[in-house]
Amino acid sequence: MRIFWKAIVTTTILVAVLFLTTSLRVEVKAETSKIELSDVVLETLTSDDFVQAYKIVNEKLDVEKTSDAILDQETIKALNQIYARKNRPLLKSSTGLPVSYNRLNSKEKGYAKSSPYQAGIVYNCSTAATSMAGKYWVNGTADFHNGNAYRHALWNGMMSREMDATKAKKWADAHEYGQKGVATQMDLKNNATGRSRYATLKANDGIWWRSPTYQEISNDIMKQVTSGKLVRIVNGKLVKTNSAGKK
Repeated sequence: MRIFWKAIVTTTILVAVLFLTTSLRVEVKAETSKIELSDVVLETLTSDDFVQAYKIVNEKLDVEKTSDAILDQETIKALNQIYARKNRPLLKSSTGLPVSYNRLNSKEKGYAKSSPYQAGIVYNCSTAATSMAGKYWVNGTADFHNGNAYRHALWNGMMSREMDATKAKKWADAHEYGQKGVATQMDLKNNATGRSRYATLKANDGIWWRSPTYQEISNDIMKQVTSGKLVRIVNGKLVKTNSAGKK
């Protein structure tokens, strides 16, 4: 009987050792296989590239059940593939401008390098907001107009929905990094309004587990613009928005 119990104890110890060894190997493998977004690649990437990578990852993975670390790794892989396909530094972007004129600023690059999947969310929201601004406003993408105020507020509302207001503010502020003057004041005010309006929408929704849709956010922001709750620039000064330019 004593020999029998010794055999059981010995077997248990061996199994435990094998389990720990395997776990350590897996951890080491995961650690050594981690990739980073290089400065060389980041220097050539545009917001459009992050949107494309974001869509690739979302089609590949169930993002709700995937950790941030894995999402970042998959985003970096997608960005590296996009970089490899470019082959030339002045590839035209969707805006018609050369890539060299459509790059991220230094603050955005820092955030994009540390949180590439989050960057994809940010620029995907930007693309959606720009599209809706063009749909509802005559000058939806032009600076200083009512449509531009709508676009900035909507972008921040969308980011707040997809991440949270703190992260949305971080990225929105980064976009204005190094800029000064009345135009920057305008953008920061409209960005803040977009985040606060989303919080109000969410709080008043009545269904705690549901998030307001992009269209619902848009409808609310539209009311804010036409009722003068956002700001635009006229003759170099901040003035209240109105319905001028609304399609």
